Amino acid sequence: MSNRRDSMSDEVVAAPEDDNVVDALAAVALVAVFVVTCVFWVATR
Repeated sequence: MSNRRDSMSDEVVAAPEDDNVVDALAAVALVAVFVVTCVFWVATR
């Protein structure tokens, strides 16, 4: 057997606040692109 630890037992380290802001902006950007695409698709029908 190997002495390697399972990934489930690794300690989870919280991301710094700056990373949370970047993640939030990325999520908002993805939703905005999706909404604009849907509106454009519906408007051209």
